[in-house]
Amino acid sequence: MDARAVPPRRLWLLALGFGLWCTALVVVYSMHAMGCAFGWRTEVLRWSLALVLLVHLVAIAWPWYRYAKSAADPAQGETGAFLHEVILWTLPKAFIAVVLTLGPVMLLSTCI
Repeated sequence: MDARAVPPRRLWLLALGFGLWCTALVVVYSMHAMGCAFGWRTEVLRWSLALVLLVHLVAIAWPWYRYAKSAADPAQGETGAFLHEVILWTLPKAFIAVVLTLGPVMLLSTCI
C-alpha cells in the first residue's frame, strides 16, 4: 500500500460547515430570545441577527474558498481524492443550509 494516510485535519473539514451551521442556529435563536426578553429595539435586534448570520456565512465560505483552490494530494490515493470532493461539496451545502434555515428569520417580526 503506497498511499499515505489522510491527515486528521481533513476530517475536521467535513464537520466544519455543519458545525458552524449548528452554532449559527443556536446563536441566532438565543440572541433573538434575549433581544425580545430584554426589550431591544427592533433595528438593533435585526442588525445584530444580520451580523451574526453574516459572520457565520463568511466562516463557512472562507475555508471552502481556500480549500477549493487546492488539489487533492495524489500521495493519499483514491481515499484522499474522494475526501477532497466530499469536502468541496459539504461546505457549500452547509452555506446553503444557513441561508435557508436562518435567512427567513430576518423577514419575520422580531418580537410579539
